[in-house]
Amino acid sequence: MKLYISARVNPSEDPEKVKKAIINLTDPKDEIKVEMMQDIIKVEAGEHTLKKLLQAIKDKDMTYLMLRLLNENKKGDRFFLMLNKQAAFVSRVVMCDDPQESPLGPITIEFDNESIKYVINGIRK
Repeated sequence: MKLYISARVNPSEDPEKVKKAIINLTDPKDEIKVEMMQDIIKVEAGEHTLKKLLQAIKDKDMTYLMLRLLNENKKGDRFFLMLNKQAAFVSRVVMCDDPQESPLGPITIEFDNESIKYVINGIRK
C-alpha cells in the first residue's frame, strides 16, 4: 500500500514548515521518501501512515465525509483527499472540499487501489 502526500510551497512559506506539516501526517513506523522540487514537496508513505490517517478520521467521526470526498475526487485509478496545510502543521487532520478552504493551499493525499480497499474495509469495521 502506498500513499502519496504532496503540497505546493508558496513564495511566502518556509519549505521546512511545509515539509513538517506533511511529515506530521505520517507515522514514524513507515519508511518515507521525501522529494523536494522547486515549489512542491512530495512524500511517499505506507501502511502505518494510512492506518494513522484512518484512525484520525474515525476519531473525529468524519468517515462519511471521507468516503464522499474520495468518491468525488478520482483521477484515473487513484483517489485523493485534500487536507488543510495549517492544521497538519499542528498535527490535526482537517479535510477540504475545495482547495480554497486551505488558505495556503491544501496538502493532497493520493491513494492507490490497494489503499482504497483498505480504507473502505477499515471504515466498515
